Amino acid sequence: MATNSKKNIGIIGAGIIGLPLAVNLIKKKYKVYSYIRNKNKSRLIRNSGVLLLDNLDEFFSKIDILILAVSETKDVKNILIGRNGMSKFNKKPSIVIDMSTICPIVTIEISKILSKNKISLIDAPVSGGEIGAINGTLSIMIGGEKSIVNKLMPIFKILGKKITHVGGSGAGQVAKACNQIIVAQTINAISEAYIIADKFRINKKNIREALLGGFANSKILEVHGERMLTNSYRPGFKTKLHAKDLRIAKNIANKKKLILKGTDLVNKYMNKCNIDGNSEKDSSSYYLTIKKKNR
Repeated sequence: MATNSKKNIGIIGAGIIGLPLAVNLIKKKYKVYSYIRNKNKSRLIRNSGVLLLDNLDEFFSKIDILILAVSETKDVKNILIGRNGMSKFNKKPSIVIDMSTICPIVTIEISKILSKNKISLIDAPVSGGEIGAINGTLSIMIGGEKSIVNKLMPIFKILGKKITHVGGSGAGQVAKACNQIIVAQTINAISEAYIIADKFRINKKNIREALLGGFANSKILEVHGERMLTNSYRPGFKTKLHAKDLRIAKNIANKKKLILKGTDLVNKYMNKCNIDGNSEKDSSSYYLTIKKKNR
């Protein structure tokens, strides 16, 4: 383990978000290790300066802090408290920063289990996509013990621009669910607005330009609205991941017995967009599904 002020950091999930996070930490002279689950990605990760390890025992023993940037709730659960999870190893980090987007109910459950092993779990999902991760300008929504969050702030400030400690364990994941609901419903609203513009044969570019100057202005209209106009859907955030996040939001609503019709609507059509063959495209491709529905 590291003895100097800069702790050794391990990352599992060095993908579209996780790899830029690792690169930015390396630029600030942190030693970053990664355990690779997908061997096909190892060359790209190695070229970034990340130290690759294929043995979990060695990986966990070398790091002080583990950062997760994986896709699914079940992945986080398996990595941390599964049959061969981190909690079963003799030497392991004392802090986990989960930057994945998962169910907050499960986050709270995992946090309680890890705390018995004297491991602090900080949930810190992000918004800002690949470009935000590359530029270190992510919005980071944090849940967990305040004293631990304060200790981690130098790391968070490398990775993000807008950093908010929302509350206790799971609060960051709740904030991310709220974010994904708002983003998806705004994408839906822009899609419907463009459909109306098409019906009247009015140039959508001009519609967008007008809306950018009023109360309808938003980052989503600026970025996703442009992608819809140019039919450019290179993923900043993949449809399949947004669909997954909306399923989490719907699951939360069901478990808390909430009636959220807007969430139900965007969950339905984001999932349809995913099934339509747009899973690897940016989630602004949602517009294609709404357009297809209105032919």
